[in-house]
Amino acid sequence: MGTTDRDPDLGSRPMVFHPKGLLVAILPGPDEPERAAAAHRAAGFANPKLRTITPRQILDDYARYTAQMSLPRCVVTAFTDGHETADPHPGHARDGRYALWVHVVDDDEADRAIRGLAGCATLHIRHYAHRKRGDVHLRRSTP
Repeated sequence: MGTTDRDPDLGSRPMVFHPKGLLVAILPGPDEPERAAAAHRAAGFANPKLRTITPRQILDDYARYTAQMSLPRCVVTAFTDGHETADPHPGHARDGRYALWVHVVDDDEADRAIRGLAGCATLHIRHYAHRKRGDVHLRRSTP
């Protein structure tokens, strides 16, 4: 996810997608990603470390990804967690949610990025660490 039409075809990419050093926050509505990005800039994250992905971009990327799936890729994806890496994002995008990507170098920076989201209406956070992947499920109280 988060690719562009300038990126190489799926066939020239690794068989298994394992992003590293990335925190993905799922946010509602078009205003919340900029609010979250501003909070991260205030916490010391530079603009090149932040990227907002719109619901349309997520859905377009996912359509391009699934259209380029060859039989070998389908088999490899079935036996790895590659499909789990991408699967939550299209569902959120269909619900009109945005993604904010924050590039993080280590767990301490990921923790700082998560704290930067404290005042935002964050729905879900996924951290693609260098050795593992983790999800942070947030509960929002209802008034």
